[in-house]
Amino acid sequence: KPMVESIEFIVEPLGMRISAPRETTILNALSRFGIGLPSICGGLGICGKCVVSILEGFENLNPTTEPERRHLSQKAIREGRRLACQARLLGGVRIMISPEELGSKPRLQVEGLETKVELDPAVSEILVKASPPTIADVRSDYRRLLDAIPKGDASGNPKPILEGLRLLPSRVRRYGWMVRLVLWKKERVLDILPPRSRRRLLGIAIDIGTTKLAAYLLDLKGGRTVAVASAINPQVAFGEDVITRISYAKDSKGLIRLQKAVIRGINDLIDECCLKANATFRDIYEIVFVGNTAMHHICLGLTPKTLGFAPYVPVVQEPLDLPSKALRLKANPSANVHVLPVIAGFVGPDAVADILATGLHEAQDPCMIFDIGTNTEVILGSKDGMICCSCASGPAFEGAGIKFGMRAAEGAIESVEIEPRTLKVDYKVIGNGKPRGLCGSGVIDAIAGLLRAGVIDSTGRMGIEEGFPGLRRNDSGQREFLIAPAKETAIGVDIALTQGDVREIQLAKAAVLTGAEILLKEASLDASEVKKVFLAGAFGAHVRPESALAIGMFPPFEIARIQSVGNAAGTGAKLALLSMKLREKAKEVADKCQYIELHTHPSFKEVYFRALSFPA
Repeated sequence: KPMVESIEFIVEPLGMRISAPRETTILNALSRFGIGLPSICGGLGICGKCVVSILEGFENLNPTTEPERRHLSQKAIREGRRLACQARLLGGVRIMISPEELGSKPRLQVEGLETKVELDPAVSEILVKASPPTIADVRSDYRRLLDAIPKGDASGNPKPILEGLRLLPSRVRRYGWMVRLVLWKKERVLDILPPRSRRRLLGIAIDIGTTKLAAYLLDLKGGRTVAVASAINPQVAFGEDVITRISYAKDSKGLIRLQKAVIRGINDLIDECCLKANATFRDIYEIVFVGNTAMHHICLGLTPKTLGFAPYVPVVQEPLDLPSKALRLKANPSANVHVLPVIAGFVGPDAVADILATGLHEAQDPCMIFDIGTNTEVILGSKDGMICCSCASGPAFEGAGIKFGMRAAEGAIESVEIEPRTLKVDYKVIGNGKPRGLCGSGVIDAIAGLLRAGVIDSTGRMGIEEGFPGLRRNDSGQREFLIAPAKETAIGVDIALTQGDVREIQLAKAAVLTGAEILLKEASLDASEVKKVFLAGAFGAHVRPESALAIGMFPPFEIARIQSVGNAAGTGAKLALLSMKLREKAKEVADKCQYIELHTHPSFKEVYFRALSFPA
């Protein structure tokens, strides 16, 4: 009997890879793996409810069918929409399903350090009582307001905005020449409000990750976080890593698509935060955003082209203040957008925010930050100086390239315990249901456990000849270790860790370790001299430090010195929103932090090849 060709496709936003026989419909392939889409008609093409977006490989499906042409507009079909019950797999594709239809929203890291800061926001308000004009006093309405501002409450001559001036004549006369002025840095009038207006003074901090977005809505008067929201960065539709997106953005149309996608994602989070806080977007007078340099450029509509080749030069490094209207962000029409500075290369405002959040720039002794993600930043330093680098760790830590890999969402195995003698496996699943796959922290745990048990050697090779229980060859002849048998899973097949998965993690962990080793070498420090190690980001929040050390992702730090700090970049963005002093400090940090370009470093190849091995 001839073998049926198997087709692999990717399901976003889970980052899950699924195999199915050629000619299988997407609906049937998904249902085999426990992913049920709305399909009232049972897959007959009658209800039109099972719509999916084809992100890549549209040509690897059968032509659109008559039921699809009936239910979907020509525009929807051109944009890549298909009915899952009608689309048959002829080759590899990448599809997007909304989290609502999946019923399992990806777990995104929004919590970070709780850091106290002296409240000193750029946005403030004052109540002003001006005198009405007379025949003897014909000063303009605006000049009368300026002259009535108490000394010290403004810079003497704050600039007006057109929207405010249009409202000014009616407003001052209606309210007896008493109004509330909303000021930015005491040098620009953002709004002119009635004295008893219910308008709130809010700001929003945005962390733009390669994979994830996080938003924090803050009360600028009290410094309190009033709402938090997170989502997958819509740009994943155009590529999972930074390099792919830079390539996509090389022409102006690609850049515009990427910018529109991330702005749409940010605006959706603003809507969600406002709904949670019972606020309106007009209450938002300032936005601070951070991200790596590529995300920074794309959000601003700047070409990231020069970041794609040596010497990896950004368009701009300086901190920026821009009108929110220029980026089409949902905020008060006069709101300001503040962008933290870029350090160099791919080390962007997110790294500056990490430093502010952890206080690395004020530390007495050497400390290290690892902000682990698709693009990993490593920073080493103290009050005496800082050095940093960027590591192309890739998306393996988020489940990409792993046979049963998926992002950290319901159904993902997030932790694994392997008994060294019997090789008995215990695992924990996000959401406590049946497993659908392995997320990054689960993969790291599994590899660490197999290293301790001697199933994997220092080269990364699985020792199948030893006859270990659970170790076998799969249908492709590749070595694999069984994590969860089919009877326990939501997808009806065994979930296993393959030899190929181990190789993917070796490449990713070697990139991180190389960055750390080269920074230590540049600073003439040993790992034992680093007093604190901060693990930032979603992966850093959930990976077990002992497992990360066991696979050699980090230098041999003392485990007690390793601290998870969650979304430190988001915390740093919040601090910059609440404190003008910290914005100034951010500029100093960016200027003082020395950037090391790994790929041109004389020790790079030697250190990297050594870092590929697991600790013996």
